Amino acid sequence: MKQGTIYEDEDLVKIAKVFYELAKKDAEENNQEDILNAKQAAKLLDLSPATIYGKTHRNEIPYFKQGKKLLFSRAALIEWLKKGENPVAVIESSTAKSKAAEYLHKNRRF
Repeated sequence: MKQGTIYEDEDLVKIAKVFYELAKKDAEENNQEDILNAKQAAKLLDLSPATIYGKTHRNEIPYFKQGKKLLFSRAALIEWLKKGENPVAVIESSTAKSKAAEYLHKNRRF
């Protein structure tokens, strides 16, 4: 029967620190990957960066701005792909009808 290795308390503390640092580094890398710039979003969606900028200009793709930078949530982009629709431009017909009626009521010309 094999006997296990006996470690000193100091060795166990060192091993625990190494595992902690590795886990911390991995968590930081995963959090950074959740937010993408335009080039990374283009790569994820297999589009050109110019197409990404055009879609953001027309509000066809979920994005947010931080200062002058366009940023994208990986989860929001994947959800957008799964739905296959424009989350910004989708309007229920009843909402559109009520908005049209309100506009016509306010802008009557007699």
